[in-house]
Amino acid sequence: MNKLYLLTSLCAGSLFLTACTNDSDELIENYQPVVETQAEPQTNLFPEPDNAKQLSGKAHIILSKLLYATGPDIIKSLGNVNITEKEYNEIKDFADELTAGIDSETEKYRTLFRWVCSNVKYEHSDNDPYPVFINRKAVCQGYSNLLHVMCHSQGIRTFLVNGIVEPAYGHAWLYAYVEGVWTVSDPTNSGSFDMDKTDSYSHLQPQVADVDLFEDEVAIYNFADQRLNIKQIKSTNALLTIPYSAGGYVVTSLNPSVDLPKEVTELYIGKNITSLGETPVGLSVHGKKIEAIHIAEANRTLRSHCGVVYKKNGTKPSLYYIPEAMKRIELLPLEVIQKNTIYNHSNVEEIVFVDGTKTIESYAIENCPKLKRVYVPEGTEMAKDALYQVPSNVEIIRGSVSGITHVKM
Repeated sequence: MNKLYLLTSLCAGSLFLTACTNDSDELIENYQPVVETQAEPQTNLFPEPDNAKQLSGKAHIILSKLLYATGPDIIKSLGNVNITEKEYNEIKDFADELTAGIDSETEKYRTLFRWVCSNVKYEHSDNDPYPVFINRKAVCQGYSNLLHVMCHSQGIRTFLVNGIVEPAYGHAWLYAYVEGVWTVSDPTNSGSFDMDKTDSYSHLQPQVADVDLFEDEVAIYNFADQRLNIKQIKSTNALLTIPYSAGGYVVTSLNPSVDLPKEVTELYIGKNITSLGETPVGLSVHGKKIEAIHIAEANRTLRSHCGVVYKKNGTKPSLYYIPEAMKRIELLPLEVIQKNTIYNHSNVEEIVFVDGTKTIESYAIENCPKLKRVYVPEGTEMAKDALYQVPSNVEIIRGSVSGITHVKM
């Protein structure tokens, strides 16, 4: 760190600007932001609740409801499977021979299912379908991948799922649509179940399904994080209202796996969205242009402050997600700003910690190459290495919100 020095004089002709906060009406004297403060959200852009049904129950029940709402036509391809055309054709030729003379789709499925169960050995190996077919060994993902390809080659519609086999083990299996009946198929454990008989396969709890469920002019929806999820944003509206429902069901998750259109800069979320993912990796990776997220006050799980998202957690909100393109970050008064609270943020220029922030730990702000200024309350303890891998001329402004002294580090 460079040596500290105090700038005792403040600008003449003081300006009075309102801080971006939902919790205080205090004014900051002599406050000259590096970037503009976050504008107040436009309340008319929050989605209105509709008559959509709220999904409830365990994950396997939720997925079954969604599949009945969509039908089998959602299955249009192999999905996320790594296989070449030559490899596919070799597996198809084998499956053709295996099912030769069988007219019933049900019997074809049963024949392929039994062959995979009987001929693949459970052993850690390459789980892509063709190596499993050649080597006859795999773990659950490989069993499912191979059966998926074999069924597809015979015109049997299937899609892959990943989740938990209870009590708590990661697992892969698939869903098949065979002669008008959805079948839950677990070739690893030789289990095949009628989807209607949910008690028979309640030990299989899906977390994500490799198939798109609904699509409208705004987004594409899938099953992820055990929820009806927004997989892809199609709309290019800069200020985007996130839909309340799709297919007659309330959408509760926004965890994209496809890049958002570059034109979209702010998201307006209603009371329906309760998850951005276990960790909001989807937005971090695919929402690089997002500058702010606004949450409706009626949301019982999430809240926003100056475009930053928090989990409510009773009276003590916890930081959840900071938009990737945000230039000015003002945080709620979190007692402890922990290591890597603001990490690898390539756009932030100004950070504001408000009264009520007690401690800023080592490496709390790390690898922020454009950072210019940080506001820290007078009584806040700040580790000398709280800022790490930031420009050497970052200005630290110390003091209460109404009487700020200037320090550089």
